[in-house]
Amino acid sequence: MTLVGGVMVRKFIRFMVLLIIILVGFPIGSFAAREREEVPILQIPVISDVHIGDGKGENKILRVLKEYKTLAPGYRAIAIVGDMTDCGLEEQYDGFNKILKENINPQVERIVAMGNHEFFEGRFFKKPGLTDEILTDRFIRKTQMPGVYYDKWIEGYHFIVLGGEKSNLSDETIGDKAIISEEQYNWLEKTLEKKSQPEKPIFLFLHQPIDNTVYGSKQWGGGLSDGRLYNLLKRYPQVILFTAHSHYPLNNPRTLYQDGFAMVNTGAIRYILEEDGTVLAGDMQGLLVNVYKNRVEIKARDFSKGIWINKYTINVRQDISFTDNFRDMF
Repeated sequence: MTLVGGVMVRKFIRFMVLLIIILVGFPIGSFAAREREEVPILQIPVISDVHIGDGKGENKILRVLKEYKTLAPGYRAIAIVGDMTDCGLEEQYDGFNKILKENINPQVERIVAMGNHEFFEGRFFKKPGLTDEILTDRFIRKTQMPGVYYDKWIEGYHFIVLGGEKSNLSDETIGDKAIISEEQYNWLEKTLEKKSQPEKPIFLFLHQPIDNTVYGSKQWGGGLSDGRLYNLLKRYPQVILFTAHSHYPLNNPRTLYQDGFAMVNTGAIRYILEEDGTVLAGDMQGLLVNVYKNRVEIKARDFSKGIWINKYTINVRQDISFTDNFRDMF
């Protein structure tokens, strides 16, 4: 080979190497850029346990709603997973409604679940003739939800709300359990079948968690240990069940628990309760749910510190799975 020929070959090799790098590297970088710029189809703040009426929940929810406007200014719906009031009194509902009216956009769809504290007038303010039916009717009237259990469709996605129907007023052994009637179970079974698509998530909300699932449910489960709700939901792997009640923090890995379908703890706004019983009175935590075409991203936020503390990605398909992306959060 001549000197000129050798130089030509080396130049050609360098050119081909450079071309391969460009062809291989550009799509990857371009894809990563597109992924970073991807806009959610739907954004939903999910909060719980505000406890309006004790004089402290009011200021906290104001701060949280203000921050959501900055984090997700175009959010389409907001879910409050029970205990929006401290005792379910008329004036507490009024205070809750006033705060929502003044701090969320009118077009935002409200998804409100009934918690055990919405029954607490019957526990602490006993009045002659007060019944669970009066308290559930008050919830429906004050929140303007279709019922204690109901469903809504938002941007083509199915949202289902469940709720306890009885309290100590009906049976002193109930305590804080979620009493789901036969009628509600039958309704849920039919509602889950309605337009069910394995590749699209079904968002389900219930104040009390299924026992021994998400973080906090061992100590603060809803008495749902007979397997009926769990076995029904397991037939729909695309279900994502959001539950509250425990006030347990969202930085625990078991915030999201998957066993046939996904279950998520929602934290609390009024205060956070640690497993050892320590009350973090100044803390407030909640979720931001980002819905994409083939996945759901759930970000946990500590509003008292103004930081994200956890993130999970649920890949919605028939063989539902989730990944902990905490390390990729920032």
